[in-house]
Amino acid sequence: MASDTETDRVGFGRMLAFIGPCVPFAALGLPLVATLPEYYGTQLQLGAVVGTVFFIVRCFDILVDPVLGHWMDRTRTRLGRFKLWMLICLPILFVSTGFIFLAQKGVGPVYLGLWLFVLYVGFSIAALSQASWGTVLSTDYNERSRIFAWWQVGNIVGILAAAVIPVIVQKLGYSYIFGVQLMGGFIMLTLPVSIGIALWLVPEKISNTNTHDLKLGHYFDMWKRPNVRSILYADLFMGLAPGVMAALFFYFFEETKGLTRFECSVAMLLYFVAGIIGAPIWVIASKKMSKHKALILSSLIFAVLYGAMYFAPKGNFIICAAMTFANGIPYAASLLLTRALMADIGDEVMLETGHDHKGTLMAILSATTKVGYAISALTITILGVLHFNVKSPKDSPPDALMWVEIFFIGLPVIFLILGAVSMLRYNLTPARHAEIMSQLKAKDIL
Repeated sequence: MASDTETDRVGFGRMLAFIGPCVPFAALGLPLVATLPEYYGTQLQLGAVVGTVFFIVRCFDILVDPVLGHWMDRTRTRLGRFKLWMLICLPILFVSTGFIFLAQKGVGPVYLGLWLFVLYVGFSIAALSQASWGTVLSTDYNERSRIFAWWQVGNIVGILAAAVIPVIVQKLGYSYIFGVQLMGGFIMLTLPVSIGIALWLVPEKISNTNTHDLKLGHYFDMWKRPNVRSILYADLFMGLAPGVMAALFFYFFEETKGLTRFECSVAMLLYFVAGIIGAPIWVIASKKMSKHKALILSSLIFAVLYGAMYFAPKGNFIICAAMTFANGIPYAASLLLTRALMADIGDEVMLETGHDHKGTLMAILSATTKVGYAISALTITILGVLHFNVKSPKDSPPDALMWVEIFFIGLPVIFLILGAVSMLRYNLTPARHAEIMSQLKAKDIL
């Protein structure tokens, strides 16, 4: 009987094992964007300097990705190419998560910057190795959408776990700080379990391409490809939008819409619940209209729904939560579709060059995502310059709150529209991809 990899369809059991590490990875990814900047700035009293620290560390972290992608493409072991790197990330993430999440009041910017950098390096290895691993689970155009839809669902489950912990902890009468610390404990517990199961149960197919003449400079060669640039610009802009939303979420809804911290936590939870609903919707849409057209549509819908949040009535939790939930539907599209599209480009590159550059291509995509989130974190520092009191937001003057609204609503809407425009010239259609796969199989280099 043919295996899942031979039939190009990943079975349900293996799919669950593959997306298992998404839970701790995403449970870590959410705080890095939405929780920890505010947590260190306000709860641990580091102030507006937090935004600068996150921005600087993110910029250094971006430089790591080309090297990681290059070495992943060169790796060939009995364990696998990307599975080995998944194993390497485990101790790095485990230790750094403890230092970041269990920190006490009194830690300074140097402490935060140091352990944040270590954490980001481990997170980069984890995210890049898993996404690259996903590109070789199947070569089928539509199956890749399914794989990355499940991958997105796994990410959202992890995000939900991270988001729900502070909600439950506060409901039980404990502090928000304890909730964040418990979030770190959850990540440390699930990391070894989920990675172990994935490495045990999920195979990895290694292409028949050679590695001896792969060069780090190929990373920059990939940028010259028009379709690659289309996806990168789209990923950058579509990542900036939810990045700004995440960085300013609590400030916007608490200070301008009058919600409590508990209500904000619930609204954020609903946003990610909607993402689980949205993932299969965008897979279906991608089959009917192609992946790049579905990506354009999702970005435009996201822009309209997001802009509407400006009109949410102050103090009305139900309407604010409902509008936040609605935005979660299109939010689910960009990450899964950009990765599936980049995997298709990897096949095109393999046909033209004879090299498997999927690790490098995912590293490029990872870099643009990080640039978006780095800039998003910097918005906190800019708001501080504009007289928003990060340590005590309620003491901010009215004009500073106006800037919170402008940043939170205006910037993401602009970015989402630019993201849609970026994909208009993308031309790797399903028909063209089918031709590429036929030629690769004929040359026996898959």
